[in-house]
Amino acid sequence: MKKLNIALVAPSGWCSKDTVLKGKTYLEKRGAQVRVMPHISTRNSLAHLSASDELRAADINAALADEKINMLWAVRGGCGALRILDRIDWELFRKRQLPFAGFSDITAIHYAMAKKGINSFIAAPMMKFLGEAPDALTEKSLDDALKNEPLELELEAFRAGTVIKAAPLAGNITVACALCGTEYFPDTKDRLLILEEVGEAPYRIERSLTQLRLAGAFEKCAGVVFGSFTSCGEKAEQEAVLRDFAGSVQCPVFHGLPHGHEMPFVSVSGGQRISVRSI
Repeated sequence: MKKLNIALVAPSGWCSKDTVLKGKTYLEKRGAQVRVMPHISTRNSLAHLSASDELRAADINAALADEKINMLWAVRGGCGALRILDRIDWELFRKRQLPFAGFSDITAIHYAMAKKGINSFIAAPMMKFLGEAPDALTEKSLDDALKNEPLELELEAFRAGTVIKAAPLAGNITVACALCGTEYFPDTKDRLLILEEVGEAPYRIERSLTQLRLAGAFEKCAGVVFGSFTSCGEKAEQEAVLRDFAGSVQCPVFHGLPHGHEMPFVSVSGGQRISVRSI
């Protein structure tokens, strides 16, 4: 990992101090300097949030304004990032172009970054996973994403095809749907959409994919890669939904990428170029 001065922020749910410490220790052992922003382990009146909308956004804006900070990293997902999109200082964010790591609910921020022309988002593990001694694949892919190294994948396909050097846009399906119809949903043209989910029944996944399709998300994208579907019902039901989806779009559709709410975790960054071919 390159030398980093990281600000840990909590745009969504609160994170226990013990979990934060374990993740912080991992990052420091890899040579990073880490600053913990103030409101990552407090609780809002809405118990699933780490703090009020104002304070969660203030932590992000303070990190963006600190010239010593050269990266932001979310401590966890959960729910709540969507609520602060209109409170982030996007002009400053665009000026500084800082990497912002996280996944799951952090999809809201990553998609908004893409919409604003800030392609320094990194879909990467957060403190819980980092504190659990990541495996070799997880560590290497994280290093590659931080360096924007090109990535070549060979994956099974539900709809065969080839993707050549596409810019990725990774995200959680449910959170992506929540952004439909807002000013923060990005242009997906020529993007490789990497999608994951956790804790949703297959029929809900089908409904969300249909919503994204009807919103035009798949019309001009370079392809779709499905990552992990953790605790999302029976595998046969999942596969039936994804196969059915593949028959409703024109782009290549792949599956089996280790990316989501389990390890190993293949990180990707907006600055990478990813090629995919069918096995």
